[in-house]
Amino acid sequence: MTAPRNPGAVLGFGWEFDLGEFVVAPRRLDPAVKEVLDEAGFWYRAEPLGAWHMHQAVPVFEQADAAAAAVRLLAAAGEPVRNWHTPQQRLADVVRHYAWLTSEGPFPDAAATARAARAEADLRLSRPQSPDSRTVTEMIARGELLVEARRTFGDNEWMIASERDRPDNYLELQHHLPRNQLYVTGEPPASFAGHVRRSFRQHILRETRHPVSVRARAATAASRAFTPGTSREHTAAPPPAAAPGLRR
Repeated sequence: MTAPRNPGAVLGFGWEFDLGEFVVAPRRLDPAVKEVLDEAGFWYRAEPLGAWHMHQAVPVFEQADAAAAAVRLLAAAGEPVRNWHTPQQRLADVVRHYAWLTSEGPFPDAAATARAARAEADLRLSRPQSPDSRTVTEMIARGELLVEARRTFGDNEWMIASERDRPDNYLELQHHLPRNQLYVTGEPPASFAGHVRRSFRQHILRETRHPVSVRARAATAASRAFTPGTSREHTAAPPPAAAPGLRR
């Protein structure tokens, strides 16, 4: 590929639990683009999303590596590649995003994250919690466990924390916010440190929601489907989940 041949066709790369890595793109692709996506394994079509995706038996990490390679090739050819979840990102941002996503390296903001988590843990010690939860909270408050990355979904905050004296030893943590209970959910061996960081990037830190414009359209459609005096149980059913179809 040396130059974009179909500049009007934007390729939106993304990920979700049902499909794995996917590319929102037209059904009919420019041959050069199709070759890159074929090589990466995007062989299956999912409607109504309008996406190409890989076989779901392909391991998650391999999918991400293949998607990152495709993004690099398409970007180098000047094809309009976007992050489907955050379409405001520029081409270079998308390339950097996939490099970050597939990296096993340390988190650049780990020190600041650890300081914030330590201060919050110190405050939580004044609240009731189970003995096991208090033990972990105290270790964070004393700086013995350094929370390197974290994200909250609903009532639960997910974290990975390294040991101060053994930085490749990680604990995977779940903090149930309403109950102020902190659980250890995993303690992988030190040889898996890079794997832990990469897995947290791909499964917790990456954005997986639909774009704002798509969510807005869905909300508008839902509000139109409901009128005063009717029950939501009797409104039209939502569209079926994207059904994968064989590309070839």
